[in-house]
Amino acid sequence: MDGVKTGHTETAGYCLIASAKREGMRLVSAVLGTESMRAREDANMALLNYGFNFFETRRLYAAGEPLTTARVWKGASPQVGLALKRDLYVTGQRGHVGSVQAEFELPERLVAPLSAQVPIGKVRIVVDGATIATHELFPAADVPAGGWFRRAGDTVRLWFD
Repeated sequence: MDGVKTGHTETAGYCLIASAKREGMRLVSAVLGTESMRAREDANMALLNYGFNFFETRRLYAAGEPLTTARVWKGASPQVGLALKRDLYVTGQRGHVGSVQAEFELPERLVAPLSAQVPIGKVRIVVDGATIATHELFPAADVPAGGWFRRAGDTVRLWFD
């Protein structure tokens, strides 16, 4: 435990906000109104142990790792991977983190050029039917415009798509 803040007043009693890290997961607990310093420490330790025993944090996706691919029209490459800019972690009940799903919201058509710095869609993280997070998706790499033959061919294909 690497405590954050302690305190005591007659009205609030002994209080402690504590933080602890174990196996890459950090938890914060708060206990208010205990009758002694020892009681606030024991209560915080019990809360933190409960959290570490019954919850887990897992990295779902690494930054830059493509979650899906999308068709790119008129580009030097016909497809691009779509990725997050930062690692995505989820904390949940131990043993239930595996039931996480990703739902993608992408434009109907992606037309080059595409910059890896400009978001082009979103991913919703869904657990048990409830959306817990929404993040922007970025091209995993820049996609410059293709040559004139690629652009002309894709223009014709788009007329019929």
